[in-house]
Amino acid sequence: MKKLNFIVLLACITMVSCQDKLSEKTKKEIQEKQAFWQTRTELINKNKTTMEYPIKKDTTIGNETRFNAITLNSGGFQFEIYIDDVLLTNFKGEAAKGQGGRIGSEQLNPLLLTSGTHEIKVRMYPSYGKKVFGPGGAIALCFYHYRDGDLRTMIYNEKMRGEDGIWLDQDNEQWVSTKGEYGSPDYIKGHFEPKEPLPLKGLPIYEWRSTFDADVPYDLTGWRNSVNLQKEQEDEKKNIKAELIAEYKKVHEIIKNRDVEGYLKLVKDREELLGKTMYYTEKERKEKIKMAEELLNNSDYELEPLFEETFKLEYQAYGKLVTLLHLADGEGIIRLTNKKDPNENIYLDFLFQRKEKGGKLSVI
Repeated sequence: MKKLNFIVLLACITMVSCQDKLSEKTKKEIQEKQAFWQTRTELINKNKTTMEYPIKKDTTIGNETRFNAITLNSGGFQFEIYIDDVLLTNFKGEAAKGQGGRIGSEQLNPLLLTSGTHEIKVRMYPSYGKKVFGPGGAIALCFYHYRDGDLRTMIYNEKMRGEDGIWLDQDNEQWVSTKGEYGSPDYIKGHFEPKEPLPLKGLPIYEWRSTFDADVPYDLTGWRNSVNLQKEQEDEKKNIKAELIAEYKKVHEIIKNRDVEGYLKLVKDREELLGKTMYYTEKERKEKIKMAEELLNNSDYELEPLFEETFKLEYQAYGKLVTLLHLADGEGIIRLTNKKDPNENIYLDFLFQRKEKGGKLSVI
């Protein structure tokens, strides 16, 4: 199955699907996932902490257009990666089916709201179709920054093992790399050094956490001062899920009606934040708006209906952000299918915050 995730001004729709009830296939997928969700929830509750990141410090880099990023090199695992408890990226489900692993890079700036100490969390799962970890498998993470979009200025984070990176696996040794093109790691050449192995074999899920320092030339509020929605639910018995479902229905209606103006208003705060963290020019902003307008009227995709029995509430940012995930695959519940290729899906992800006590939920 092809999976396309759009988090920046991207949507494409046609009329609502004629499907008016949950398919037997989806019901079966949800049933098969029950044990997985229970185990995952138990892990999250077990690892819950009162410590929140980022721990702010004054920036010393002025107006430098610094981009912070990580390179990923994985094999044999499915995973989710969170920065300051907000999802950065994932490789799991149908996207990981038949795939040995994933190699690439991820921009961190959109989740780094200020300079300081940040938390990275890697939640690991067995390879697709397996219930527990077997032998083998690894994820390598390399932390670095560069200036002005030029990878030739790349500088590795030496406190995170520099260009060698951090290897998460069951081995008691890790590769020490040599530099490749533009300073990127080359793991084919090198030698081994001792390290602490992860106790993965036989487990259904494992979570690794660490912290790293990163500097950015801005200090943004974002969701840092937002209301803790999880505490509202737990302490004040607020029905956050019902409130969130009502907001998602509004989002669904906007997309169904091809309401470009309504969609741009919906994601305004999110896009302004992204523009600041990624240093968008005015030309780039206009291009993204144009892209949204074009895709919102794309007739190749069909908007799927919403089924409340498929929804799972998910908190992020230590309880300050909330979203709904689909119980069958853990992806967003606003989804579109290519009419020409049913295996190509677009998932539209939305995170909601409450800016102040008593305020409404809004997309960020």
